[in-house]
Amino acid sequence: MINILCPLCSSHLYEGEVCRSCYAPAELIESIAAREKPPRFVGVLGPSGVGKTVYLGMLLDLLSRGVGGLNGMARSPFSLSLHRSLILSLEKQRFPDKTPNEPDRWQWVHCEVSGAKRGQQFDVVTPDVAGEAVMAELDNPKSNKTVRSLIGKCSALVVLADIVQVVADGQGQELFAMQLISYLDTLRQNTKKRKVDIPVALVFTKADLFEEPIRDPESFARANAPALWNLCESRLQHYKFFCSGVAGSVGKLVDRSGQETLVPLRVEPRGIIEPFAWMMTQLR
Repeated sequence: MINILCPLCSSHLYEGEVCRSCYAPAELIESIAAREKPPRFVGVLGPSGVGKTVYLGMLLDLLSRGVGGLNGMARSPFSLSLHRSLILSLEKQRFPDKTPNEPDRWQWVHCEVSGAKRGQQFDVVTPDVAGEAVMAELDNPKSNKTVRSLIGKCSALVVLADIVQVVADGQGQELFAMQLISYLDTLRQNTKKRKVDIPVALVFTKADLFEEPIRDPESFARANAPALWNLCESRLQHYKFFCSGVAGSVGKLVDRSGQETLVPLRVEPRGIIEPFAWMMTQLR
């Protein structure tokens, strides 16, 4: 058997095997190895319940249709699994189930993204990581090799935050994003103490639950998450705030116990492609 290196965490493994360190599936490893040159990774991370599965699935759907001047191509069938599961869920007017905590149960995505200009290209390579796993790694660095390897390897990063919780529930979402950026800064530190130079898109999800559209995400961030905005100013060379939503109309079901469930009544994605179009212009 041929001994190879995992493209994500650089662990040794045999060809055709799942990486036992970061749980990258064999199909992902093979699809990356098939590229003529090593791809540039873009990761998508956020806390539990932020809507990451919905965001990733809708991103793949829009990229596959060439929306917003970007075209995406799944590198192998496994990358279509998350895309398919989201579309089937939305067709049944429900949001997908919560991502399991176990790394070996995460769905992985490898999508080649290209822009209109020659040379504009990167790969979205990311597992649908459970927010609890990200939080565990931030609290205890080196405890989760998948999360650490992804953040250490990425050429650009998307950080998701639930806009409803940002407004209603204090600083939980803001502090998560700040901790993630501080972790990124620590992982990428150099002797010259420069700012982190990879582009970071900060996306407020679930903007579709607001009655009034937020036309200026940066002003919203300054007003509602000032500590996060200040940290971005001091630590990041290239960053930008965005707002995203998937449902044009959302209903609410309440069961006998009073448990509420949100129901997507109409699919109307916005703010999904824009962060990636911006990152495309920032990548060298």
